[in-house]
Amino acid sequence: MYKAADIVFEAVDCGEVFLERAEKYAVEEGEPEFTLTVTEAELAVDKEFPLSDDWKRYMYSGSKFYFELIKRRGMMLHSSAVVKDGRAYLFSANSGVGKSTHAEHWLRRFPDAYILNDDKPALRRTEEGFFAYGTPWSGKHDVSRNEGVPVGGIAFIERASYNFIEPLSPVEAAKRLIPQTVRRIGGERMRELLDTVDVLLREVPVYRLGCINDISAAETAAEAMCRSTADSIG
Repeated sequence: MYKAADIVFEAVDCGEVFLERAEKYAVEEGEPEFTLTVTEAELAVDKEFPLSDDWKRYMYSGSKFYFELIKRRGMMLHSSAVVKDGRAYLFSANSGVGKSTHAEHWLRRFPDAYILNDDKPALRRTEEGFFAYGTPWSGKHDVSRNEGVPVGGIAFIERASYNFIEPLSPVEAAKRLIPQTVRRIGGERMRELLDTVDVLLREVPVYRLGCINDISAAETAAEAMCRSTADSIG
């Protein structure tokens, strides 16, 4: 059995990549809420996709987990989650824009900072607010920690000729957030996801972050995002 985002589950036929990356999430106690199973029929659908069956199983297992997460006031966000001073700051962007690079700048600038998950952290609404969690689905370098941390803010990164950060309205934030979360869902799951997004955007500050590829970008982002967190706590 495994536990991620405070959810206990079982996994069957999810492949060796999953088993390796999920090892730190293994638990011996608890009642599983569901079982992740990847079938041969599902692999056959993506037969032409240029990945090994093992990697396909790993990817399918992640999609199935996030589908279950939506039912539990949660969602995934394609992002790199950095923890500083007990708060998680998530940086999202299309692949290749530089979210992982920006996260690395935080680690260089702030020695106490660390990466919670470098690709698909889970977000979940708890009685204490939104928390970010590490998951076994953690990008090509498998950077993750099995813990949950209160969310301090979310920033959508874009390349720019200078550093700037500005808050996004809920409407603009939703336009950027939805494409970076679970796709190809509908019906009840989509309604549940949109309900969670609505609460998230009312409780968590969301920003547009323009940055250059330099450590100064981390300073710009942290000044605004960490100050906002401190103000909300105060």
